[in-house]
Amino acid sequence: MREVWAESSMVQRWLDVEAAIALAESEVKIIPRRVAATIAKHCNVGTITPEAIAKWYTKTGHVIVSMVKAFRDVVPEDGELFHYGPTTQDILDTGLTLQIRDALCVLIPALEKLIDIVIARAVQHKKTVMAGRSEGQIASPITFGYKLAVLATELADHLERLAQCSERLLWLSLFGAVGVQSSFCQLSSVKVAQTLTRLVGERLKLRVPPVCVHHRTDRFGELGTVIAGLVSTLGETGLEIRDLQRSEVGEVSEPWDSDRHSSSTMPQKQNPEMSEWLEGLASLSRAYAISLLDIQQQHERDITRLPAELEALPNLFLHAIAAIHYASLVYDGLRVFPDRMLSNLTANGNVIMSEAVMLLLAARSKRKVWAHQLCHNIALSVSERGGDLVASMSKNEEVLKYLSPQEIRAAADPARYIGTAWEQVDASVAVCKKKQAKAAKIFARTVFCA
Repeated sequence: MREVWAESSMVQRWLDVEAAIALAESEVKIIPRRVAATIAKHCNVGTITPEAIAKWYTKTGHVIVSMVKAFRDVVPEDGELFHYGPTTQDILDTGLTLQIRDALCVLIPALEKLIDIVIARAVQHKKTVMAGRSEGQIASPITFGYKLAVLATELADHLERLAQCSERLLWLSLFGAVGVQSSFCQLSSVKVAQTLTRLVGERLKLRVPPVCVHHRTDRFGELGTVIAGLVSTLGETGLEIRDLQRSEVGEVSEPWDSDRHSSSTMPQKQNPEMSEWLEGLASLSRAYAISLLDIQQQHERDITRLPAELEALPNLFLHAIAAIHYASLVYDGLRVFPDRMLSNLTANGNVIMSEAVMLLLAARSKRKVWAHQLCHNIALSVSERGGDLVASMSKNEEVLKYLSPQEIRAAADPARYIGTAWEQVDASVAVCKKKQAKAAKIFARTVFCA
């Protein structure tokens, strides 16, 4: 991902656009084929270096003018027909779009791999019973697989959003100074200008929009929002791992081996550092997404957009790939402790099963409000004074009018009170697979990853 956003890659993508324009112009007889071939041959950063462009920039103060002059320095004669017709924003916009496509070709496979990892762990632990928590308090039983299924479906939705976003994003921008292709029409005709645009799009494997998209910065705002949403999901799940790894909880742990260290002074520490990094990356990603949404252009051309785009987009992709990388490491090697999950679930006298007993009592008595108040009182007494929910309910005369001790004990079994957790895991896996297949079809049409 760093290579995609390196300065040399940015310049190479500008040159790729220029080469495609020159070759297409030769096909429609705007410039000679020999000249186009010479231009295309020299459109590489080994010949037109960033340093050569930078040297001219100190004089011109304009990056594409500097590239044009640097090219003419290398190819004095044929270089006179380099950059013949397009405007600066055509090169910058299309080059940036090509870099985004390159970045998607790195990001998409990594995200698909992460989804597969989370799905596999969800299936593995769909029967691993643990405490569901509400407002930070133990609530009712769930399974760890169910928790992971929620994450898997969220990641699959982000993948689908990336696919849908790419359909609105990966367009050719080749419309001249203010977007109406007057320069290309002046060099040829309306029909030839339209043919030229189509040929350049085909060479670069970018679709041709019906109207100039330079002003359409909403495309980048949408991309930034989608990526920030993805990284925010990973940030949230990182905090979840951090909380479940707390010494007092100890239900899961990041991968660990004897060579790892978490403190330069406390030898015993095993910190969830990878998971904690995820939320830090999420905070930065949200800020960069806002900067893209905040772009407001004046009239048909305005370069106030460039600082936000050239700062935000590379960093968003870098944060996303880093977050996916660390999340993949965490979930692929996550240590899960079912015994500790069960111990935490039944701690405090197993009062987590109050709802299950209450509902059975309500069904027998046909008095839900009464049953809720009675079980509330018993559960609070167990929490405050110690004891056990089953034992306390088995001694309560009001409860025993409707339930036997055996029925109370059976109702208070956490493994029997996980509802549709298994079924939701299975359904989530099926949905994720469908979304992955759907996204793959869209990416095949729009991204053309090798």
